[in-house]
Amino acid sequence: MKNLILLLLSAIIFGCGEQDKKIETIQAFEAPKTVGFMAGNESVKWALGSDEAIDVWAKWVEYHNTKEINKIMSLAADNIEINGPEGEYIKGKEALKGFLEGWLTAANPKFRQQWATAVTDPNGNGMQWIHNAYMVDMTIEGQQVSERHFAAVGVKDNLIQKFWIYSGKLPASE
Repeated sequence: MKNLILLLLSAIIFGCGEQDKKIETIQAFEAPKTVGFMAGNESVKWALGSDEAIDVWAKWVEYHNTKEINKIMSLAADNIEINGPEGEYIKGKEALKGFLEGWLTAANPKFRQQWATAVTDPNGNGMQWIHNAYMVDMTIEGQQVSERHFAAVGVKDNLIQKFWIYSGKLPASE
């Protein structure tokens, strides 16, 4: 009788473990939970993106702080497109390199990250979209300026493909 009870308990315990594994396997193949919307394109359904894409952008920003243009360029796609906060438009690596050589020296920007998150369209082309808020201190026309920026960054194949920067001016310190 004792052996029968032990056998039944073992079957229940191991059977539950197998059931949990089956549930985990089924959940792994379910469609990801989606959030948000894309105006004008209802077929886009945003889902959680990857920390790896966020890491690519974090390196990009840090290389700006340390003025390592070659490392920045190693993270840029050949046909990168950038829309800056003052209406700048940069297309391609060579144009980016030329811009950075002047801007990093003249403005001496220093970025301070605040937060970032990533989303992707699970039915899309594999682009991860990083949404990032940060502060930047820089010199503009001889004046030290602090701005709040928001970036929408497309990362694919561990390269920055495109991004938009939106800026908000902060009041001057008293």
